[in-house]
Amino acid sequence: MKQFTGNSPASFLSFSIGGNADSSLISDLCKHCDDPKLCLSTIKSRPESGEFAATSNQIEIIAISVASSDASATSAYIKENLSHEDLEPATEATFEDCQKNYQDAVEQLDDSISAMLADAHADVDVWLHAAISAIESCATELESRGGNDAELSKRNEVFLKLCKNALVINKMLS
Repeated sequence: MKQFTGNSPASFLSFSIGGNADSSLISDLCKHCDDPKLCLSTIKSRPESGEFAATSNQIEIIAISVASSDASATSAYIKENLSHEDLEPATEATFEDCQKNYQDAVEQLDDSISAMLADAHADVDVWLHAAISAIESCATELESRGGNDAELSKRNEVFLKLCKNALVINKMLS
C-alpha cells in the first residue's frame, strides 16, 4: 500500500511501500549503465533503497533522485562561490550561467520523477535529456570561457554520469 506524505515530486521518498529491496534487481539494472559501480553505490547508499526499491520503477526513481540531490548540492556549491567578492568577471559570468543551468536541471529531474510516477517513460527520457543538455552547456561554458573551476568540472562529470545511468535504466524499462 502506498502512502503519500506530500504532493511534490520530491516527496516520493516519503512513501511507505511494503516489501524489501531486491539487491539483485539493482545490480541487474546497474550492470547495463556506463558506470555500473557509481550506479550501484549511489542507489544502495540511499536510505530509501532498503524498503522502497522493490521494483524497477522504484529503483529508477531513486536513481533520478540521486541525480537531483547531486544537482542541488552543486547548485549550492556554485551559490557559495558566487558569494565571493573577489571573483574574476569571467568566472562570475560562468558561475551565474551554470547556476541557472543547475536550477533548470533540478526542475527537469523533478519533472522526470513526476513522469516516472505516472509510468510515462517517454517523458522521463525527454526530461533526463533536457537535464543532461543543461549541464553539458555548463561544461562547455566552463571550458570555453575564462574562469575554469576544477571542482565544478568534476561535479559536472559526476552529474552527467548519474543522469546517464538513470537514462539507461529508463530505456530498459520502456
